[in-house]
Amino acid sequence: MSVLVVGLSHRSAPVAVLEQATLSGDAIGKLLRDVCQAEHVAGTFAVSTCNRVEVYVEAGKFHAGVAAICELLARHAGIAIGELTPHLYVYYGDRAVQHLLSVTCGLESMVAGEPQIPGQVRRSLALAQPRNTRPCPR
Repeated sequence: MSVLVVGLSHRSAPVAVLEQATLSGDAIGKLLRDVCQAEHVAGTFAVSTCNRVEVYVEAGKFHAGVAAICELLARHAGIAIGELTPHLYVYYGDRAVQHLLSVTCGLESMVAGEPQIPGQVRRSLALAQPRNTRPCPR
């Protein structure tokens, strides 16, 4: 199993796409539940803010994980997959962990070092925990 992230941000997508893709509260919970049910996914959490939507998973298979997350992100955001995928980025393994650390430190933000980013990531992890999505129940 390796860490996989699929996401879009202010750097990869226009504002209109980001606004449509941003999920909160119950919508994130539903996305996490569906991602957990995907084959080859052992655990997940999602970071969704006004400037990014990212789904992190512990994946057993790279291509199966990417395909599942892309399809589920598109479905939950109400965006055709063909319109969403050009704006998505994918990181795997060490690069996915490095990306998460860069996001958490605010290095991937519109304003480098934004102080609220660590709290957003912490809340994303806390949101996933009671939904039994970290790790996914089997």
